[in-house]
Amino acid sequence: LDFPICVANGGDPSIAAGRNERYSLLNLMRKSVFASGVQGYFPDDYEPCADDWGSTYLNRADVQAAIHVEGNITWAECNMDVNENYSVTDVNTPMMPVYEYLFEHGKDLKLMVYSGDDDSICSTRGSQEWIWSVGGTPKTDWSPWTLDGQLGGYTVDFPGFRFTTIHGAGHMCPATRPAQTLEMLRKYLSNDW
Repeated sequence: LDFPICVANGGDPSIAAGRNERYSLLNLMRKSVFASGVQGYFPDDYEPCADDWGSTYLNRADVQAAIHVEGNITWAECNMDVNENYSVTDVNTPMMPVYEYLFEHGKDLKLMVYSGDDDSICSTRGSQEWIWSVGGTPKTDWSPWTLDGQLGGYTVDFPGFRFTTIHGAGHMCPATRPAQTLEMLRKYLSNDW
């Protein structure tokens, strides 16, 4: 369920791959969640592969003007031009030294690393491993954060940055858990944390 949009009949098969699996997984989750009497992660009208909120928003003329997009750009969540031209060297380059530098020298920066805890691409466990290897000793214990009385995720403060999870979110947190992602950003940007 990491990707809320797929291309159906006649579309790019690399984007549509897994559509049936996502529907099967969603149905299995709904059966198990509702059988136990626990509210599900997804609204009743959630359709995997049906909505493309990010692209719709980022293709609006007023949004593109606000973020200073130059030229005639059409945003697509799965842009194969970018994917096919992405440098393999960049993919394999460790980012830990960059974060170490920012943590040490970015005293005026307010940094947060976040991860969807259902991310099958960049797992929270993997994030935790590199964060704990470069971040030093946490200043606080893991703490739950909530939205409307429900668990939103967990957060922990390190010297120079914060690490936060979004419960139930996949790889693209705003697409799979939009309200929780917005609340996390609100808390972070308004100094509630």
